[in-house]
Amino acid sequence: MKRIKIFPVFICIMFLLCGCDLKGGKNYQGTMEIPENGIVDVSIFKQIKDDSAVVTFKGNSNGCDYEWVIFGDDIPEPKTLNLAVEINEKQEERSSGLSFRSEDGFGFAPVLSVHLNSNWDCQNATVYDSGNKAVCGASVTGSENSIINFSVDNSVGEFIVRADNESENAPIIAETPTETKASPVSTETKNTKTDPYLTPVEPDTPNAVTGGGNRVISDGSATEQDKYKTDPVPEGRPMPVEPEDTQIDSSKTYTCTFSIECSTILNNLAELNPEKIDVLPADGIILPACEVQFYEGESVYDVLQRICKENNIHMEASWTPIYNSAYVEGINNLYEFDCGSLSGWMYRVNGWYPNYGCSRYQLTDGETVEWRYTCDLGNDVGGGYAVSGT
Repeated sequence: MKRIKIFPVFICIMFLLCGCDLKGGKNYQGTMEIPENGIVDVSIFKQIKDDSAVVTFKGNSNGCDYEWVIFGDDIPEPKTLNLAVEINEKQEERSSGLSFRSEDGFGFAPVLSVHLNSNWDCQNATVYDSGNKAVCGASVTGSENSIINFSVDNSVGEFIVRADNESENAPIIAETPTETKASPVSTETKNTKTDPYLTPVEPDTPNAVTGGGNRVISDGSATEQDKYKTDPVPEGRPMPVEPEDTQIDSSKTYTCTFSIECSTILNNLAELNPEKIDVLPADGIILPACEVQFYEGESVYDVLQRICKENNIHMEASWTPIYNSAYVEGINNLYEFDCGSLSGWMYRVNGWYPNYGCSRYQLTDGETVEWRYTCDLGNDVGGGYAVSGT
């Protein structure tokens, strides 16, 4: 493909039209439109790199908007790039074809967000190459229409994104990128050295028996709130267990899958507190999905505390007596309200956002726990009715 030279005068006009001034250091956030031919000149990427800026490049293909989020600190060597993407959404199949016009690899891994014209009704998706080989996982956010977010380390060729087949009881976790801007310590390195209690379980390790403890399953008969203002728990979901009534049995260990991510912020950078741009992972992944061990009787909050400590991830919480539960205020220095008045942390277990606090959710063997940051009171992560941060 013949590259079209973009003269410096045109670049200056682009910045004026977009209202962009990259002189502002790491606190800068801005948006630029991708030219029709897709080509963005090396001088723009050089300025982004020199200023350690974070810039969103926006485009449209076949009625679907898309965005590249570029972190200047991630650019190894600035060069002219083609950011154009051709999108072919297949709504009835919950899939979307992607074709990158770039002839060369970017040399770094920006996040691509594709705004679909439909709702995939899922939380995760998988990206496949032209040979139908899974190359990476994607998070799915958005309220009315879904937004696919994934980090692209291969920007050449054709790909297809398919929604994962999630069930309410056993969601499938897509493979997630392992490198993040925040660089959390992987469970394969730090945990095995400092705390065997969190040593990842090998794939061929037999599953332990289902955890016991005090947990019971709701029969759906309750019609009123409990004394801690918890609405009736849906039938088939675990009832809350009060921390003061819990006994932890360290002789019985089980495993669960745990992850922490904030990809919704990448779709709402204009709302993010400028002081928090440095702690935002470039791909939105704070802790990739990993398998960890826990003791019988422990809660989601117990495991979150330990995982954050062992992986050097900041976490702050407070106790809320009226709900008899811990309230998670911030993870990785990203707090409630840091990305708008409706933002904060939520947790999801086996595809369900519990309607009670995380220290009242007693884990059992084999469950999948996901901490997700919402910018829209849960509507953008599929938990709109739940209370943010519990």
